[in-house]
Amino acid sequence: MAKLGAKRKTKSVTLADIAHVGPGTPCGEWFRRYWVAVGTTHELYDIPQAVKVLGEDLVLFRDEFGKLGLLGAHCPHRGASLEYGDIEDGGLRCPYHGWLFDVSGRCLDMPAEPKDSKFCGKVKHLSYPVRELGGLIFAYMGPEKEHPPPLPNYAPLVDRGSQWQIEPVRHADYNWFNFFENSADPAHVCILHRHAGYGQQSWGNQFFSYTEMPHFEFVEMNYGMKVVMTKPGPEPGTEFVDEMSLALPSIVQVGDTEFVHAKVDASALIKKGSQCEHWMFVTPNDDDHFMLFTADNYRGPEEDFFARLKALRAKETPVEEVRPYDKRKFMPYKGNVRTEDLVTQGTQGLLGERYEQLGVSDRGVIKFRKIVLDAIETALSGGHPKGVVGKKQANELYRLETQVGVRTIIKN
Repeated sequence: MAKLGAKRKTKSVTLADIAHVGPGTPCGEWFRRYWVAVGTTHELYDIPQAVKVLGEDLVLFRDEFGKLGLLGAHCPHRGASLEYGDIEDGGLRCPYHGWLFDVSGRCLDMPAEPKDSKFCGKVKHLSYPVRELGGLIFAYMGPEKEHPPPLPNYAPLVDRGSQWQIEPVRHADYNWFNFFENSADPAHVCILHRHAGYGQQSWGNQFFSYTEMPHFEFVEMNYGMKVVMTKPGPEPGTEFVDEMSLALPSIVQVGDTEFVHAKVDASALIKKGSQCEHWMFVTPNDDDHFMLFTADNYRGPEEDFFARLKALRAKETPVEEVRPYDKRKFMPYKGNVRTEDLVTQGTQGLLGERYEQLGVSDRGVIKFRKIVLDAIETALSGGHPKGVVGKKQANELYRLETQVGVRTIIKN
């Protein structure tokens, strides 16, 4: 792995670099400065779990004492997959010749070697620090493995409301940044999603109207960027606001889930605003695949909120009629927000390789790309990029500043 400590003399990172996350790539080395989600506690059982993260084949497991480990997937002896190994005797044992590794990668046993051999003590397998937080499992794959930065106390994983959940992990077969930067493009909500939940909501005189779109502003934050969408409010001196946050390296917070997908009465939005946090942690497997870990936290009065949300989402099926001769792969897709995103983001191609002509409505995308490029340059120059939590902030609650509801207009 390339070291990040030495300061670089020139700035040469380009947009094309953002799409590539493997070891030694500019974006991959930047990504490794953060803790990234690699699994969920309820989906990790008593067998090893293969996982690909940032282009590296790894295996996640919990030893019989409850300790988490994340090791290189292939045994350093002769390359057999540890995914098929046995969790026993304080570690993970390779099925081929029985080499045993603890969660730190230290070799504990080599059954076929001479009893007086010291070879075992000389072998150290690839391993990464792993932590649990609120049902998610995070790994640090950067250069400071012995002294990694603090794992942020992400609000929905620590300060849980009356109802919370970790959704099943979603997997996608396209580039991670296509998904991530999509949230910096609010215009698509009014256009692409007009057939789905966003087109059906009613607050703010059809807030996400296709013909009367809200006003968009993009504010750089200490964690990344906030998207601010506004429309005139129900009373003079007020405005409807719907905000979304993009936190580095790859977190999205959406605040309007209960009104768009759960169809909560819009009057509640006017009185109390959103009471649901919806965080998505994007983890690239490689340049063409990513995992999506989702944490939800609801503080509102509705009972069994997430059960109702799940049932309503299940009804969000594409409504368009497909002609008999229409053989397009993703048809039908209009009417389901997640499918609509899959069709458009999954067919874009890689940033830097596709041809683009950006307009005024793309100013959020342009701004956010610069924020990411600056963060990559900071990491490669030996600094602490935006979003990395320092020791002084280790015990602070990590919140993203988003608001959905009605607020008083503050005049400058």
